[in-house]
Amino acid sequence: MRERIERFRSTRRPGATAAGFTMVELMVTLVVLGVVMVALMAVMYTAARSKSATSNQVESIQAVRTALDLIAKDLRSAGYGADLDWTALPQPAIAYIDSTQVLLSANLQPYPDTTAVHQAPLAYNPAGGLKPAPLNGTAWAPPIRYQTGAEIVRWTLDVNNDGAVNASDVSDPDGVDARRTPNPNDYMLVRQVWGDSTGNVAGNNGGANERIALVYQPGGTIPAAFTVYLKDSTTAWNWANGPVPPALLSRIQRVSVQLTAPSGRKDPAGNYARTTLQTQIGVVRNVPDFGEPLFALDGYVYDDLDYDHARDAGEPGVPGALMLLGTSLSTFTDATGHFLFNVKAGTYRLKHVPPYAFGNFTFPDSMMLTVGPATTIAWADTSAKGGWINARVYRDLDEDGVLDAGEPWITGIQVTAAGGTKYTDASGLARLFVASGGYVCTVVPPDSLTPTTPNPVSGTMATGDSASIGFGLRPTPNGTIQGTVFRDDNRNGTKGGAEVGVANVWVAVTKNGGATVLGSAYTDANGAYSIDVPMNKPPMTTPYSIEIIVPSGYFPTSPTSITGVWVQDSDVLTNKNFGIVGFQIITLNAARVLSLGSGDLVEKDWPLTQTTNRVKDVDLVLGSDANGSDQVSVWFNKYDAAPLYSTNPDYNRSAPGGVLALAVDTLDNGTSLATERADLVTGTSKNGDGNFFVWFTQSSSGNEGYLPSSFTRKYETSDKGDVQAVLTGDMVRNKVAVPDLPDILVGAKSPTAGQGTFELWYSDNGGSPKYSRKNTYPPDGSIPGNVLGEVTGMARGDFDNDGRRDLVVVTKTILASYSGQLMFFKHMGYTNDPVFVYQSSITMLINAPTSVAVTDVDGDGNLDVVVGTQNGVASGRLRYYRNLDPSVFSFVEQKTVNAPGIVTGLAVGDFGGLPRKDIAVGWRASTTGYGGGVSIYYTDGGTLPNSGSDPTAGAVVNMVPALSVNNFNYGVYPSAPSPPFSDDLAIGVKSSATTGALIVLIR
Repeated sequence: MRERIERFRSTRRPGATAAGFTMVELMVTLVVLGVVMVALMAVMYTAARSKSATSNQVESIQAVRTALDLIAKDLRSAGYGADLDWTALPQPAIAYIDSTQVLLSANLQPYPDTTAVHQAPLAYNPAGGLKPAPLNGTAWAPPIRYQTGAEIVRWTLDVNNDGAVNASDVSDPDGVDARRTPNPNDYMLVRQVWGDSTGNVAGNNGGANERIALVYQPGGTIPAAFTVYLKDSTTAWNWANGPVPPALLSRIQRVSVQLTAPSGRKDPAGNYARTTLQTQIGVVRNVPDFGEPLFALDGYVYDDLDYDHARDAGEPGVPGALMLLGTSLSTFTDATGHFLFNVKAGTYRLKHVPPYAFGNFTFPDSMMLTVGPATTIAWADTSAKGGWINARVYRDLDEDGVLDAGEPWITGIQVTAAGGTKYTDASGLARLFVASGGYVCTVVPPDSLTPTTPNPVSGTMATGDSASIGFGLRPTPNGTIQGTVFRDDNRNGTKGGAEVGVANVWVAVTKNGGATVLGSAYTDANGAYSIDVPMNKPPMTTPYSIEIIVPSGYFPTSPTSITGVWVQDSDVLTNKNFGIVGFQIITLNAARVLSLGSGDLVEKDWPLTQTTNRVKDVDLVLGSDANGSDQVSVWFNKYDAAPLYSTNPDYNRSAPGGVLALAVDTLDNGTSLATERADLVTGTSKNGDGNFFVWFTQSSSGNEGYLPSSFTRKYETSDKGDVQAVLTGDMVRNKVAVPDLPDILVGAKSPTAGQGTFELWYSDNGGSPKYSRKNTYPPDGSIPGNVLGEVTGMARGDFDNDGRRDLVVVTKTILASYSGQLMFFKHMGYTNDPVFVYQSSITMLINAPTSVAVTDVDGDGNLDVVVGTQNGVASGRLRYYRNLDPSVFSFVEQKTVNAPGIVTGLAVGDFGGLPRKDIAVGWRASTTGYGGGVSIYYTDGGTLPNSGSDPTAGAVVNMVPALSVNNFNYGVYPSAPSPPFSDDLAIGVKSSATTGALIVLIR
């Protein structure tokens, strides 16, 4: 046995011991095992952290998703069952909204509320007990308890209804969930229902909280709970301007809801999970159209039997009276004589046309009414004595003037008699009532038809009698109008033998200022055109006019509209010619253009000391932005040299801030031609303690015509804003009847967005005058509500023909993305205080005015207004307002045309054609670049044409922020040019942030 054991032991590997693993091997094993364990623990720890974070994230998402769905459901129901029949102010679908809460009107409880008497809760009662804070004594409070059962649903964090979101909402009994969570940033989102007779107790508005979810309070890095988009706006309402005003609630088109919810527990990193979810309400089909607020304008037309202009018992209503409101609305009185319009707030002209067999007993037959609140009127008519005309209109197939068997009736033809108008029915009949005595009945056929029977027809009507008249019509024969558009080299308006035609010019024949085109053509290679049109003689009721669109690079030397054209059967009217000729273009170097003016600075342009031989030519003054040291640049006119101006400025001056506006005028009355030498006023962005500055042009030897190296006078408007418009002129006089030196009117953009002022500063008439503030508007001038937007333009003109130049101001407001005001002020007298007093205004909700011009567009002797606007990031319009009644400053929008882009400047001048002022328009292609141009709208046709002409022939392709009109090609030494003297146009061009040009167009 012993031997066996030894043999067994001898099988050991040589060198091995009985100790097993070595210490090194053991340590290596332990290290490897430790690393593996650490790795496993790290994986498990990370997984646990991820699970915790994910769990918290899911928890917060669940909470915010539930709240979003509930809010979206309520918003989609906004306006359901609302009271729209109270026309004074219909119940709004959205009653109030700001960045943290929304109140909406909807009849959701009970649902459906279909009984004859609405069930509680009823509509919110402003005279009831508890009230939601946003509707408690604010502008948003409803005027009545509306008649339907549409209650107020409020989503808010203001749990205790004190008008603020703070710690007291957490400590409120209904804030218990926020107190229980360890997250200190939690607030309770609640839903409240406010409606009268809650719990069947009259006057009890309810308002109990329904706790929905824990969310973060908006503010700081937490987005607003509600984002609002208005109609005609691509940008969200800016909550910095406060809640959406009551007047704009009806324009809400889309609401975006963003709720941020935290987790109630920290993750392992010590943070609370935060999730923001968003939804949009108001897109596609589910959007309620909240509509504009409408007001009732109604009344009665009655038969004033006793002629006392008052409706007495028994006096019946008059059915069928035509009521015309504004320029586009009309209705007829019903069987009781009642009429009703539902219209937006504003000022309207209401006109009444009595029905047949009645006469108007209310004089005048129209009136101006301001609607908002509701308005009710009564109108007196009296029955008339007379009889009926039965007029029938037929197609005279054989053109013999006799109605034959088989000749068809014609429907829809206008027939008039005694001021009344009817249209033929399917049997060709039109019945018209005429008073006893003589009458005249006329058929008014379309241009394509002409009468074969006498037209008009006269006769005598006895009371109770009737008359039958037949009118035969046949196709109208055509005539032809021919002429040439030619290059009028000698500018005399008449085609000479050697003057060549201009091809591809559009010519049209119209009878209503271009609204209807009867025929058109483009000129051929020789400038000739030929247009066939229906004859209008007979009946000689409406003359034709022939009009052209002036081609690019040209101006007219003859009228752009040939009026009073009569065409007979088979006529060929010839020599209806139009003369045009090209502008002379001078290009100058400029930079950073903002404003432009012109005037004679009286530089030394006379021989030796012979100031009587000074040239009296017009110099150019350009304003630039704040970068650099050349905010004011001056080019001296070098008449009669060629070119008239040097390529680069003759000198520059540094101004405090960018020169947003300027005026060139003779301001002082010192020696050395001071009463003739032009000075300068610059309106600038706010800089230090000034925002407009006066520069008196120097007159000492060697400095004639040079502005001083720095401004002479410094002033500041009371609002300390940016001066964006400057006018000068004699507006205030120290002596009643004695004209004195020009005063200064400045319009400003205040530091508060959407607000502005304008101020009148009067001269002390000194040799180097000083200026003092006369009036600040508002509060002066009786402006409604003392509210004025950012002043973007001003112009003066004698609107009421009293010999004093009145004022028109355009502003930009924040009622919508593109909104503003057009306001008219009467000059009350040179010694009156205030000098200018508000007369009328027009609110623009989808057009932000950028500039304004004054001229007599229609040639009626009354000054009209043209406003340039922006209504998009790449679009603008020209809006022509006709002076309808000068005595009351009544202006009506006569025509609106799309501009080539955003209107950036307007100027008025006679640029050819009839001796009537035309409109030069500077424009910008978009807000993100510097593309643009200039166009001239010729007013020879008595209205604003549908399109303008580029006078530069494509030389200007960048934005034009400034224009100036003057006779630049004029001087008296060494010799004056021959008349006629023409208006020329200077164009300030901005091609980039640092580059630009000055283009002068010489006629």
